[in-house]
Parts: sequence; structure tokens; C-alpha cells
Amino acid sequence: MNSNQKKFGIYIFLSTFSRNLIEVFIPVILYKNGFPIKEIIFYYLIANIFSLIICYPFIQLSKKFNNRILSFIGIIGFVVLQILLNFISHNKIYLLSIAIFFAIYRRGYWIARRYYNLKVIKKEKISTTYSLISIINQIGVIVSSYCGSVILDYINLNVLTIIAILLFLISIIPLNMLKFKHEKNNEPLDIKATFKQIPKTDIYLFGSYELLNVVKFLIPLYLFIYVKNTYQTIGIVNLITNLSLILFTYLFGKKLDNSKNTYIKLAIILVTIIYIFKINTFGYILLIVSFIEGIFVKMYELCINNAFYKLSKEFEYNSYNLMYEVVQNSFRSIITFILFLSSFNLKNMIYFTLCFIAFGIFLNFKQHENEI
Repeated sequence: MNSNQKKFGIYIFLSTFSRNLIEVFIPVILYKNGFPIKEIIFYYLIANIFSLIICYPFIQLSKKFNNRILSFIGIIGFVVLQILLNFISHNKIYLLSIAIFFAIYRRGYWIARRYYNLKVIKKEKISTTYSLISIINQIGVIVSSYCGSVILDYINLNVLTIIAILLFLISIIPLNMLKFKHEKNNEPLDIKATFKQIPKTDIYLFGSYELLNVVKFLIPLYLFIYVKNTYQTIGIVNLITNLSLILFTYLFGKKLDNSKNTYIKLAIILVTIIYIFKINTFGYILLIVSFIEGIFVKMYELCINNAFYKLSKEFEYNSYNLMYEVVQNSFRSIITFILFLSSFNLKNMIYFTLCFIAFGIFLNFKQHENEI
């Protein structure tokens, strides 16, 4: 890894560790404080809709100034969100507030992070370099989710909030030490032209992949309600899932670089199957399934990100990034809106979302048939 990649790796570890100390537990924190499932889904729906609304002005900001400004906006959103979680109020205004600041934090963080990912990843070894960064990310996830669960179960949310905020603030130091020039681009964002040029199969696959985040939002609630009502249950399951990723991530990343096969269709099938198993098993079997889940989910993630970074280098980056933001937040908003209107229980919500993830395979095959 070169100097920029090492500094970026430190940023990834610190920011991932701080975010995952608490982020995965937000729906459970709301549930434990008396919010019903429908209102928790409402919070997530508003977060996705607001993310869709702000992605254009955020990318315009990054074009006009630089992506560091988005990182600072993301930190402000994160800090306000953490404070609000410590002063829970049972009304719609409160849910709207935490949803809005969650969206501000996530969009600021991820739009900037995606840009820096692209800048530090080597063009000739996209999957291998991304895999190394992903391993650093996973180390942060492995440690943080379990630490967060222990603090929540045995100490309190206030202490966890202080630790998360301090570490997130510290993470900005290595980010500001990255050495490359911000490329000012005065070209207008042309998302329409970008949509026309990018293969529809990629749009379908990027969209269906983002629905995996809906499943990841629902799973902690499912584990807390139906398996065991402790934060450590979620922490242990996440720990097992992420332990399986590290070696597989690096080896599979190298395989992707040396293979013409994208493995995307296989990854979607395996992820869908493993999540069906996950919500139908308990005890030690659940831990085994969670271990296998980590491998399949990381395979899916590497395939999608490999496709994303390869395509992004062929288009004007900001237009491409905006396209990705619009696709991901639109797909998540639509599915979450359906879940909010439905009378599904948690398990059926997960089944329903998995069906749409698998539907990406059908659209992929259908598009290829039309091109033949």
C-alpha cells in the first residue's frame, strides 16, 4: 500500500469503528424505548427519502469546493444524531429529526468516502486494492459492534455516544493528510446522459444490491425480538459474520482481478439463500449460518464494487456518483415505503426484500436476452 492508501486505511478503520459502535443498534434502541416496528420503518423511510433529496446538492458542494467539506458535514450530522439518541421523545417530530440527521451523516460520509476510494485505488488492480481497504474496514466492524453491545448492555448509551463521537472526530485527521489535488470540474452534472450510457443491467444490480442495506437494518431487530433480547446477541452474530470475511476478502479480490467472470449472479443467489436460513435458525446453527453469511455477503459486495469502480473510471465521476446515489436511495425508498404500508411481520419484511434482491438476477438475464 502506498502512503495515501495507508492514511486512508487509518481513516477507514477509525470512522468505521466509531460508526459501527452504535449505528447497527439504532433500530433496537428505538424499539427498546417504546417505538413500534411501524414507526421504526417510518424513520428509515424518511432517512432514505431525505437521502435522495440531498444527494444532488451534496455532490454539487463537492464539485464546487472539495469532498472534505462533505466529510465535515457528515461528522456534524453524526454528532447531532448521537445527541438526539440520548434524548428520545415519543413523537413524529423526533423520528423526522433523527431520520434527517442520519441521512445528512450518511450522505456526507459516503459520497466523500466513495470519492476518496476512487482516488486511492490502483487502476490496474481494482479488486485487490479495494479488498485490502475492505479488510481494514471489516477489522473495524468486527471489533466495534461487539464492543458497542457490551457497553450498551453493561454501562449505558451516554458513554457509548461520547466514545463514538470522539473517535469519529479523530478519524478526520488522517483524511486531511491525504496528498492529491482536488480536480475542479466545471462541467454540469449530466445524470440523464450518464443513465443512457450505463448498461441497464448495472443499474438493476446496483439497485438490488442496495436493498441488502434494508435487510441489514431489519436483521438486528429480528435477532433482538425473536432470538434473544440483548444487544450482545446482535454483537456476537455480527462478530461471527465479520470474522469470516478477512481472508476470503483478499483471496477473492485477487481472483476477481484475474478472472473475466464477475460472479454477481452467483453472489445474489447465495446471499438470498443464506438470509433465508438466517431467519429460520437459532442457537449454534445461527452462528454457523452467520459465518457463511459473511463470506457470501462479502462476495456480493466485492463483485458490485468491482463493477462500480471499473465503470466509474469510464464516465465523468460526479455524474456517475450522482447516478449511483439516485439509484440506491430510490430503490431503498420504494421498498421501505411498501414495507411501511404493509402489515408484514419482520420475517415477511425480510422475505419480501430478499425477493427484490433476487429479482436483480431476472432483470440481468432479461436484459442480456434483449441484447442477443
